[in-house]
Amino acid sequence: MRIGVYGYTDKRPVIYSLIKALQATGDVAVISSNRHYKRLLEFGETQGHMANVMIVVSDATPDEIFEEVGYTADDFEHVIFDIQETIPDHLDLTIHVKSYAPSEEEQSFLELLGEHRTIKLAYDGKREKGSIHVIPSALIWKAVELIETCQVLHPIPSKELNQGLALMLAPYLKMKPKMAYSLLTRRWGR
Repeated sequence: MRIGVYGYTDKRPVIYSLIKALQATGDVAVISSNRHYKRLLEFGETQGHMANVMIVVSDATPDEIFEEVGYTADDFEHVIFDIQETIPDHLDLTIHVKSYAPSEEEQSFLELLGEHRTIKLAYDGKREKGSIHVIPSALIWKAVELIETCQVLHPIPSKELNQGLALMLAPYLKMKPKMAYSLLTRRWGR
């Protein structure tokens, strides 16, 4: 499964939740230019593994990235692309993580993405029809910091995010939403 996650906001709660669900069903690669993900690796590294999750922090395009690391996308059951400027080919699922109304540039990029699902980090408290509505609480950001500090995929404490992702991922993972939800909320050791 190839997933593209796009947005002009901090997407780590969503991406860490995706990793948590997907790593239980196969090997995962996370490709990003966001330097925060280096905190999941050994100090100073830009690529490496956390259990069966390969993390690559690079400015290379999606087409160049696998040449850079010596793998192919087919070496992984799941690939998560933290999309910024280049859209990878053959995405199975595209997720837009948004906070406030998108700028003209962001809106233009969304039109290029085509069909996508939306997760709204509702800093403004406003609901958006058809999106997963997540209140970005201090507990969520504490969990993100804990994941990066301990390098362990603790659950993200957001019932709305976990339920929404479970419903979104279940058909792709060929499981019931209840099982996907349990993957997102269980404790996980390194």
